[in-house]
Amino acid sequence: MLPKVISVQPKPNYVLEVVFENDEIRSFSVEPFLQYTVYKPLQDVHFFNEVAVKYGTVVWGEEELIDFDPYTIYTDGEIIKH
Repeated sequence: MLPKVISVQPKPNYVLEVVFENDEIRSFSVEPFLQYTVYKPLQDVHFFNEVAVKYGTVVWGEEELIDFDPYTIYTDGEIIKH
């Protein structure tokens, strides 16, 4: 079963430090996704830094219009702490 995201902290260069409910911490780069239309608003660093956790994943915006599949974050993220 895929663990849920419980906290997130934005880092420089469009990287997220993500903590999962199993206590794993992973570093996830959003930069490769910025070329896609849906993720272009994240190029604004101030907006990127407004990341929040809802529904077990990361979201942006008051209406949560931008998010990432937690599976992508978990499988593509680099383990910082296991």
